[in-house]
Amino acid sequence: MKKLLVALVAAGSAVLGVSSQADAQPYDLVDAPEGVQIRGLVYNGTGCPQASVAGTLSEDRKALELIFGAFTAEASQVGLPSEARKFCQITVDLAFPQGYSFSLVSGDYRGYADLEPAVVGTQTSSYYFTGGFGYTFRTKLVGPFSENYFRRDNLALEAAVWSPCGATRPLNINTQAAVSTLANRTGSGLMTLDTLSLVVRQTYGLAWRKC
Repeated sequence: MKKLLVALVAAGSAVLGVSSQADAQPYDLVDAPEGVQIRGLVYNGTGCPQASVAGTLSEDRKALELIFGAFTAEASQVGLPSEARKFCQITVDLAFPQGYSFSLVSGDYRGYADLEPAVVGTQTSSYYFTGGFGYTFRTKLVGPFSENYFRRDNLALEAAVWSPCGATRPLNINTQAAVSTLANRTGSGLMTLDTLSLVVRQTYGLAWRKC
């Protein structure tokens, strides 16, 4: 029998600097403005080698999708320790008209895990605007487990972190996947941020407001 333990931990933590008091107040949401574009997409890390990440916006500009081509953490008796943990630091710079602000309000992750008994796979994601507060979410899978998994992170609007009005600050996303065999030294496992097609898809919901 497969055992799945999913733990979602959300923590509003000061990553860099201090958010303004105005950013903590609720605002009426509006449709995304015309002309929103991905102006820059920069990434690095062991889980995202060069030319392995692409980003697209939905037609309504309310969803940002990141597609990865090589993001797998794997642990075994013969594997290298460095293969058991992979990470990717992503910086997304959106261009949009003045007078608007946006926030990340949800994140969808599709992956595959193959974990022997007592082997643990952990996926962690952090979000923050440069110079502001951020959130961290964590998903934990415990073997035996061998199938696709789906995870959704939801951010409460009243606690959302918004891009500053009158300034452009990139959205930073740090994603990690790790496999631990501490509870089963002879076990093995792998965890990907993808599906069996080995194409990683992460979709982030965006909310917009007027400044």
